Amino acid sequence: MNLMTHWPLAGLRLTTPRLELRLPDPDELASPAAEGVHDPGIQPFTVAWTDVPPEQRGQSVLQHH
Repeated sequence: MNLMTHWPLAGLRLTTPRLELRLPDPDELASPAAEGVHDPGIQPFTVAWTDVPPEQRGQSVLQHH
């Protein structure tokens, strides 16, 4: 997916000699979320968004952000 085509602000970067602020790359968000973020036996969130298949979990994290 070319995020820049659908949302050009995704390429915005604010850079100083010591710091860079930018949005994460989609893989930086979706891949860790798809792998799981907590023990499957515990539901720490009020919404059970993690109780879905890995592909859907990764997609929902991208859509939320």
